[in-house]
Amino acid sequence: MAHAYPFERFSHEGKRALVLAQKEAEVAQRGYIGTEHILLGLLGLGTGSAYRALTKLAIDANTVRSTIATALARDKRTAKQPMPTTRVKTVVEIAFEESRRMAWTSVESGHLLMGLAIEGQGIAALVLKDLGATADRVIAEVERELRADVAAESLEPGLLAKPARSAGEPPEPAHIAALREKLASVRFVMRHAVQARDTEHALRLGSEENRLEKELASARTVWLDSLR
Repeated sequence: MAHAYPFERFSHEGKRALVLAQKEAEVAQRGYIGTEHILLGLLGLGTGSAYRALTKLAIDANTVRSTIATALARDKRTAKQPMPTTRVKTVVEIAFEESRRMAWTSVESGHLLMGLAIEGQGIAALVLKDLGATADRVIAEVERELRADVAAESLEPGLLAKPARSAGEPPEPAHIAALREKLASVRFVMRHAVQARDTEHALRLGSEENRLEKELASARTVWLDSLR
């Protein structure tokens, strides 16, 4: 497992979440590191795609901790050096799969949260469901937050950057802003595909980039003409 899913592939936030999960298990003196500890670790980050997604889903650490305590009230296992459960290993495996699916070179905290939701049977998934955060809602929110990270990192001069506005020119309409965000996302993912030497995926994304560039340029022309 450790060889197939190297710790180095996790982003800084992903690594911190796992370290916090281990600390949660040690403090609780459980005989294992469970999915519930991963969830608490993600909430303990205070930043990142998973934390933002959980916040927007109205999931907070105090409520999660209380719900977990109720769910585990009859579990008396204790240990000073807890080990990950099989479910946690499955969650990590899913996180890596989601990272590859989205063409990321690192495994983000959001991918771990998706892993918890997709695995579906662990304490964390059950707690999330009880609090109204179904797997579909979690996945959609994490993907939204990861796209926001992509857009923020991918801003660059030229077509993607917003042109300087002329005096009296109104802000760009929402559909043009959406095209810019989508183009930013495609460019970022394409760079990851190139780094991963996934030539076929990179070529598909290159075609999509060209299409979006033309669509954005056309949309801006139409919009600017309408202002005259």
